[in-house]
Amino acid sequence: MDYFQSIIAAFYFVFGAIFLFLAFTVVKDNLSQRLNRTAGMMLFFAALGPVFLALGTIITPNLDSQAPFEESFIYNLHYIWELFFPAFLLFSLVYPIDRLSRFRRQRLKYLIFLPHIFHISLALGMRNPERVLNLLEIESGQGVWAIILEPLSYVLKWVVLGFSLLLTSEGTLFAVVNLIYVFLAVGFLIHGRSLISNRQLRARTIMVVVGITLAVGLYAAAYLFPAIFAYAYSPTVQTLLLVAALIFGGGGIVWSVIREQFLDIRIIVRQSLVYTISSGLLVGLYLLVIEQGGKFISGYFGGKTTILNIAFIVAALILFQPISTRLDNLIRRLFLKRGSDYRNVMEQLSRRLITILETEQLRQTIEKTIQSTLMVERVYFVLYDDKLKEYVLLSTEDFPERMIIDRNDLFLGGVNQLTAPAAYRILGIYHGGSSLAVEMDKRHIEMILPLKDANHLLGFLALSAKSTGFRFNANDINFLGVLSNQLVTALTNTRLYADSLEKQRLDEEMTMARQIQLDLLPKEPPRGGNYKIVTYSQPSRIIGGDFFDFITITEDRFGIVIADASGKGMPAALMVAQIQATLRAEAGNNRDIGKIIGNVNRHLALSSSSEKYATLFYGEFDHASCTFSYTNAGHNYPLLIRKDGSFHNLSEGGIVIGVFPNMNYKCSDIHLEPDDLIFFYTDGVSEAMNEKDEEYGEARIRDFVVNRRHLDPDDILKGILDDIRGFDSSDPPRDDTTIVVMKLCSKGK
Repeated sequence: MDYFQSIIAAFYFVFGAIFLFLAFTVVKDNLSQRLNRTAGMMLFFAALGPVFLALGTIITPNLDSQAPFEESFIYNLHYIWELFFPAFLLFSLVYPIDRLSRFRRQRLKYLIFLPHIFHISLALGMRNPERVLNLLEIESGQGVWAIILEPLSYVLKWVVLGFSLLLTSEGTLFAVVNLIYVFLAVGFLIHGRSLISNRQLRARTIMVVVGITLAVGLYAAAYLFPAIFAYAYSPTVQTLLLVAALIFGGGGIVWSVIREQFLDIRIIVRQSLVYTISSGLLVGLYLLVIEQGGKFISGYFGGKTTILNIAFIVAALILFQPISTRLDNLIRRLFLKRGSDYRNVMEQLSRRLITILETEQLRQTIEKTIQSTLMVERVYFVLYDDKLKEYVLLSTEDFPERMIIDRNDLFLGGVNQLTAPAAYRILGIYHGGSSLAVEMDKRHIEMILPLKDANHLLGFLALSAKSTGFRFNANDINFLGVLSNQLVTALTNTRLYADSLEKQRLDEEMTMARQIQLDLLPKEPPRGGNYKIVTYSQPSRIIGGDFFDFITITEDRFGIVIADASGKGMPAALMVAQIQATLRAEAGNNRDIGKIIGNVNRHLALSSSSEKYATLFYGEFDHASCTFSYTNAGHNYPLLIRKDGSFHNLSEGGIVIGVFPNMNYKCSDIHLEPDDLIFFYTDGVSEAMNEKDEEYGEARIRDFVVNRRHLDPDDILKGILDDIRGFDSSDPPRDDTTIVVMKLCSKGK
């Protein structure tokens, strides 16, 4: 046997060993899966072909040319490998679409093996027809047995002769049969792939379909077509075609099993398969290099090269480890650093989840990861909606409407009992009377992933079946468990981020509202020779509902308004702005004060809801005549305190503005004397509360101002503020606080 034949024989053995190892691996790892069993059987028979070829390459040149090896029982055993063709046809019926599941009589599928079993029996039983005929010879005689056996022997001889004639053309006949099987199988493969709607699954099947199709096509070109049409290639061309068939077929299957999850085997099995094959090839290459290197050294330097041979072996051993390490890294990068490696998937997903702060983007990322990694057809999300305060089944392409879930739904309660991913059927006891379970049934759910933090159920994921038809195995469930934990953390982060955005938005809104309110407040009060006005306003938060303003009517007359709008924040600030704008427009028309407030009330009531209202006091002061006209729309009564200490509540008017549109407001006129003062305030002053839950009260306000009526307005304002802070130490105050003090000056001041 020359060097080329040795290489070819080694090549055949390697591929035969790979096919055998792959066949036993896929069957052992998941015997219950029909596709694994069928693929394992096909690979087993495919392995026998290169193994028998390797044995023939080794044995035939070493036999005596007169020895009839082709007629031996051992030689004819190679026909067993032809069972690959019915196994291949059977494989095409379950991959990529399982057509056998539709058959009622499953066992009838094995009838496709009958022609090849007959061929094997014919080849093994009829390898020496003369010997069979001699065995059937029966001596003529008398008796019952002779009468029975002689006709039977005669018939059997004709049967043997018929089989012998058939054996002379069996090569051509069964080449046609095998070719028919090839065409049928390839047709089923291509048609099955065209029926796949899942684009990812179609992409993953292309390597198997193309690899096997090219392999059987090259084999047919090398052996079947020449046998049918009676022509022959040279042995070299035939060998090269067969080598190419093994490379395409074997390489396509190995690649698809390891990288594309062609069969339902665990990742650890795929990794061991890769490293076993690569290590075997590397060791074989290493031994070949050692052998050929030793021959080269011996031939180049002569006979005594022991030291050189040892040095060469040592150098090869030193290089073996780094080459093996580089090969491992290359294999990991080409085969295992992909979606089928769950650890790698989780590493990449974790890095992505850190940067995702929106729920919809998070949902799309998780959905895409699960679909691409596990080949799941659909992923459905049930999440708690913070705005609705309810659980919601989110919409998808096939179910475009969202569904709000009753918190007391029995199936939802069952999901809350889970601590890890579980099969949907396990929750069967929670299906009765559950509308959510009905929706899950419509979606053909197979797996449930609860999403729970330390205290709450955030929702769950519902997965449909795998598009490959495989079941969820232990590795899948472990992967989903880790993924659900990552998703819970990511959901918590997105909710915190949404809360921070909402808080930021509210802060910006409050800042804007505060600025609006500050812009609405007068920069300074009016000044006159016979009166003095001081003001103070502090909201309990960033923005409050209190409001005061001064409106110039004529050169001698101006309006004073103090109000308290319902609510807080931007709505209250906008109401204040609306009241101010309307009031300024009405006051400029020189109308009666009652009509002015009536129009303001009508405008506010018609343009806002009934729960939005305001208390308001409006008065106009003529500093030339010292007259003060006013109306009170439900506001705290301002105090009119005379020089002599007598006081009067300014209560004439009507109800709060903004509730009923058609309301009339009475007005009243008073004459002010020097040293008289009016104390305007909001309920934040009277309702200030101490630690004993006692209010500051209107009586205390009255007594304080009456006792200090002789003081300057600035001193009165400062004094009462200090007294309020001593009574209620809360900072900021519990309610908005606004005070306006107007005092007429004595003559000579």
